[in-house]
Amino acid sequence: MSNIYYVSKAGCDNNNGTKEVPFITIEKAQALARENKNSTVYVLEGEYKNSLVLDERDSGTKYIGINATLTGGVSVAFCETEALLEEIKDRLNTEAKEKVRAIDIKKYGLSLEDFGEIYAIGAYHTADKYDNGKIGKNFEVFSGGKRMHIARYPDEGYLKLEEVLDNGDVGEFPNQNYWEGWAERRNHYGGCYIVTREVNYRMQTWKNPENVWIFGYFMHDWADASTPIKINTVNRAIYPEYVARYGCKKDAEFYFYNILEELDAPGEFFLDREKEMLYVYPYNEGDLIEFSLTERPLVEINGGENIIIEGFTFKCARESAVVVKGNDCVIKNNLIKNISDHGIILEGYRNKAENNEITRTGKAGIHLIGGDRNTLTPGENVAFNNYIHHYSEVYKTYQPGVQLSGVGNICSHNEICFCPHEAIQYEGNDHLIEYNNIHDAVLYSADAGAIYTGRDWAGYGTVIRYNIIRDIGNERLRPDAIYWDDAHSGQTAYGNIIINAKKFGFQIGGGRDNTAINNIIIGETDAPLRFDDRAYDGFFKDGWYRAGVNNPDGEQWRILKRVPYRSEIWAKKYPSLAKLSDDFNNTEDINFPVYPAGNVVENNIIVNSRAFVGEIMEASMKYSSVKNNNAYKSVEDIGFDMETLKFKVQPEDFPEIPVDEIGRIK
Repeated sequence: MSNIYYVSKAGCDNNNGTKEVPFITIEKAQALARENKNSTVYVLEGEYKNSLVLDERDSGTKYIGINATLTGGVSVAFCETEALLEEIKDRLNTEAKEKVRAIDIKKYGLSLEDFGEIYAIGAYHTADKYDNGKIGKNFEVFSGGKRMHIARYPDEGYLKLEEVLDNGDVGEFPNQNYWEGWAERRNHYGGCYIVTREVNYRMQTWKNPENVWIFGYFMHDWADASTPIKINTVNRAIYPEYVARYGCKKDAEFYFYNILEELDAPGEFFLDREKEMLYVYPYNEGDLIEFSLTERPLVEINGGENIIIEGFTFKCARESAVVVKGNDCVIKNNLIKNISDHGIILEGYRNKAENNEITRTGKAGIHLIGGDRNTLTPGENVAFNNYIHHYSEVYKTYQPGVQLSGVGNICSHNEICFCPHEAIQYEGNDHLIEYNNIHDAVLYSADAGAIYTGRDWAGYGTVIRYNIIRDIGNERLRPDAIYWDDAHSGQTAYGNIIINAKKFGFQIGGGRDNTAINNIIIGETDAPLRFDDRAYDGFFKDGWYRAGVNNPDGEQWRILKRVPYRSEIWAKKYPSLAKLSDDFNNTEDINFPVYPAGNVVENNIIVNSRAFVGEIMEASMKYSSVKNNNAYKSVEDIGFDMETLKFKVQPEDFPEIPVDEIGRIK
C-alpha cells in the first residue's frame, strides 16, 4: 500500500485511504502511517472535532490539511438559537430583550460539567493561594469568529475604585515592602474596596450579586488579576475573595463580570447554570455561535521527531492549539485562532514554527523552549515568518507574541502587533531576535517593553538586531521599545529602528556588559536612551531595588546561583561573568555585580524635537562607556526618509541597516 493516505468527511474507515476512496477519521490514517514510516496524511476539506495525539511512533509523518479545520468546540447556527423566556427578558434592557438569543446546551448532549466553573484569569491572580480557589480552563464563546465576553459592566473600558478601605493580607505593599510569611500562608483575607455612588446604584440592580467577579489592574498596569467578590451596597463595599498580590490603590481600574442584567451589548454571553441555558448577544444577527469544550491541545506531539503539521486551521480549544515535546518537528502554514492559551508551544531541539497566522488567543502566540543552560547547548528552535496579531485577549499581561526560554533559540522575520503587553519576551542565554516587524504593541501598559527581559545577571548572550519597533503604547500609557529590566546583563542590540516608543527607546536597568550600538531612535519619547543604576543605587544608597540585591538571599543573587556561571564552559564563553564577586566584605570590587559596569552605549542616532539623548545615571556613566550618541531635531537634519526608513546618503560612520529584509517574507 502507498505511504500516502487521505481523510475526508465523505470517507469511510473501511476504505483503503486513497484520494478516490478516503478514510473518514484521522486516527485510521494515523494507524497505517505508524506501520509505514515516512508517510503523508492529507486531511481534506471539512471540520474535524478531534485532537491529534502523536508520539515517537509517528516520527517522520507529515499531516497536511487541505482546507481542513481541527476544532475543539461545538457550533450552533443562528437559526438554531431560541428566543428568551419572559422571566429572563424581564432582567434585560429593552434592546437586549430582542437581540439576545438562548441555546439549550442539553440539546447538544452537553451538561454544566462540560462547561465547568468560572475560573480565575490574569497573570497575577492569587486563586492558587486558596483551598477553594477556582483554577481551571474557562470555556469560551465566539460569535462570527470573534471572542465574546461574559456579560460585564461596563461594556468596554474600566471603572475606577473610589477608595481602598483594607488591602487585605497582601504579599507586597507598599511597593518593595514584602510581608513576611505570605508565601507560606494560605486563604488570605482579601480586603475591602469602596466603589463610587454611581457604581453602587448599578450594583443594586443585580439579582444575583453573589456570583459576580471583578477583573482589573489593582496596583500595577503589568499585573492583571481577577477574583469573585461579595457586595455590600449599604456601604458601597466590595470584598474580593482573592487578595490582590501587590495590594490595591485608589483609582485602580477594574470591571465587573458574570452578571445576567449586564447582558446588554453585542459580543457578550452568560451561562444560566440554573436553567442550563447559554444566552448570547451576537455581534451580528445571523452569526455562527461556537463554544470551546476540549481541554487538551488540538495537536499534541509527545516524543516524536521529524513530524510536519501543515495547512490546517485550528480553533476553539480551552488549551494551546499545538504543543510539541520533541525534536526536528515543523508546524507551518497554519491558521490558529480562537484558542484560550498559546497558539504554538515548541519544546525540544530544532523545532520550527514557520509562516503561521496566530490571532485571537486568550494568552500568547508562540513559546520556544529548548537548550541546556548548564552546558549552554543551544535549543535551535525557531519562530520564523509568522504573523501574530490581536492576541492576549483574556490574560492581558506577560503573554508575548513570541517567548524564548532556555538557550540558543531564534525569533526571526515575524510580524507581531496589536497586543496589550509584550511582543517578545525572553529568558536564558544566546537567543537571536532579528528582522522582526513589531508595531502597535504594549497598548495597555506603561512599565513594560515591546522586547523584554529582566533580572538575570547571568542572562548573557542574546542578540537583538535589525528589528523595526514602531508605535508602542498610547498617549496615556507610555512603555518602552527594548527593556532590559532589573540589572539584566550581557545583552547586545544593534541595527534596530525604533519609532514612536512613548517612554524609552532603550531602558537599560542597571545591568552589566550590555551593548546598545548603531540603533536609530525617532520620535517624542520621554527619553530615547535610559540607563539607570538601580542595583548600585539599591545596594549603596538604599534605593528602591535594595531588596533584590542587598543580601546574599536577595532574588537577584538566588537567580545567579541557579546556573554554573563559573564553570569551565561558562567561563570560556562569558569570561567577564565568571569574574563576578560574591564577597560582601569587599563591595568596592568592580566585579561585585551591583556595579553597572562594562556596558557600551555608543553611536546611536536619535531624533526628537529637543535633540535629547536621554537619561544616564551618574554611576552608569562612571563605570560604562556612553558616548557618540548623536541627537538631531528632525529627520531632515540627517537625510532620513521615513517612508523607506533609509538614509538618502548613508553616513560613513553608521553601518547600513538591511531595512528591505526586515519583516515577514511574503
